[in-house]
Amino acid sequence: MVKKVIAVVGKEVYMLAILLVEMMWYKEDRTPDGAVLRRSYYHPVKIEEEVDLSGKGVFYKQCYYQQQGTTVFSNGDIFEKKSIEQKKKKCQTPFMQKHEREERSAARWSRKVQKERGSFYSIEEIKIPYLTISEEENESYRIKWYDNGIGMPRRRGGNEDLYIKGAKLAGQANILNETAFLLAEGEAGVLKYNCRCTSFEGQWYRCYYVYMVNEKQLTHDIFLRDYDYEYSQLADLF
Repeated sequence: MVKKVIAVVGKEVYMLAILLVEMMWYKEDRTPDGAVLRRSYYHPVKIEEEVDLSGKGVFYKQCYYQQQGTTVFSNGDIFEKKSIEQKKKKCQTPFMQKHEREERSAARWSRKVQKERGSFYSIEEIKIPYLTISEEENESYRIKWYDNGIGMPRRRGGNEDLYIKGAKLAGQANILNETAFLLAEGEAGVLKYNCRCTSFEGQWYRCYYVYMVNEKQLTHDIFLRDYDYEYSQLADLF
């Protein structure tokens, strides 16, 4: 569902800034206290002062968290833990394999740090589950939600291209394909959604808060503001 919250006066030249906050937790942490702890991490954050905001394209920043009991780890904490575990196995690995693994690990770490601090990307480079972003006329951005309807939980909504002749998704009634909101000049919107994942290792859950701002000029506190639109797909996860 979409709700209008507040109007913001448009300005001159605009660009899109995105903040993705992702939280992961396991079945044993589906408790009232666990939910309260997770909610304290979903709020927007400030961009670090050292980050250069003079680039081109879409500014994209990630905050990834993983809950384990009463502790919430950031992406950096998780990566450091994995690095320590890998170092313990080094003595059992041939030198060439160790060197190649360390190079791959360093490259992954560099990419993670870049996304956590924030950087500039093209729209095509930004991959956020369930979302597509397209640039429209008049300095606006269309944010669309897509769910193929396979698996659980099932979500409510419809396919806005169902009866449009020639559309890619025309005639497909069992999918959810709709515009979450259209961000005009100076406006901002937030998307809130979750999902359940299952494998042979067990069951875990993810919740996403995606903050988007179409603003004249980037500032380090651009995400700390009132949001004009809210789109929610928070399903009951059992």
